[in-house]
Amino acid sequence: MQEYNELVTTDACNTYLEKADKNIQSVASTFSGTAFPTGKLKVGMQCMRTDDNNNIYKLTSVSPVTWELVPSKSYVDNAVSTGVKSVVNFKGATPTAAGAAGLVPTPAKGTQTDYYLSADGTWKKVQQRTIKEVIDIVHPVGSIWETTTTDDPNVLWPGTTWVKMDAGRVLVSAGTYTENGTTYTYNLGDKGGEAKHQITIEEMTNHTHTTYGAGDHRHFIANTDNNNTTGRLNGGTHLIYKYTKNSYENFELMGSNLDSNIGLTSTNGNHTHSISATGGNQPHENRPPYMVINRWKRTA
Repeated sequence: MQEYNELVTTDACNTYLEKADKNIQSVASTFSGTAFPTGKLKVGMQCMRTDDNNNIYKLTSVSPVTWELVPSKSYVDNAVSTGVKSVVNFKGATPTAAGAAGLVPTPAKGTQTDYYLSADGTWKKVQQRTIKEVIDIVHPVGSIWETTTTDDPNVLWPGTTWVKMDAGRVLVSAGTYTENGTTYTYNLGDKGGEAKHQITIEEMTNHTHTTYGAGDHRHFIANTDNNNTTGRLNGGTHLIYKYTKNSYENFELMGSNLDSNIGLTSTNGNHTHSISATGGNQPHENRPPYMVINRWKRTA
């Protein structure tokens, strides 16, 4: 096998490079044919494949046997020529057809920034929006903006108008829903509820009160005419039935110095019962656990 020094890339060599390359291929190859040799292999030997455009392969390993292509000028030129011919220009998409990959259109002078290649195959300038235009998209009029800071959206986003919403209120979605058999309706903009609530009698839970038993007393049997209350009954005192008149029974008192005509008792029986009061008569807390924030509503 013969070896040759690398060719110097002078103008003369460049002119006759292809011819010299063919001559070198004819003498530098250890073998030529339509197949690689299989016997007496040595790393570095070469084989020109006549069935593969006379390309030369070099043996780089015998275990395993490995032949690697040695690129020649003609091979490279052919590959480049074939590759260039296969390259097409980028084709933009249309409403009815897909685009095609390829070389992008040449951008014009001065379009090095703020331009992008559109899917239709043309360069377009990036649309720049003002802060207000962005806010109009993100927070249109009627939107609510909440923050844990003291920032004022009127200052943050000039050209927009915001007002602070009522303090101490939670938000409820508009609509109708039913809970525990009761239907509730919330119309947009309605306000309701209270931070603290004074309970009413109707809202009070059913309950009972205990009274004191004071009120023991006695009555005297007295004459209805003179209302004598000085007499006392003794052990022999007793009543005798006399007669019945108009559904009333008449009795006579026997064995007593009191008038024998009886029918009334003294009115000594007035008394009262007391029920002790409890509770502070104060409204109860009606708010859920909360954290305070700033809430703004955009009006213009």
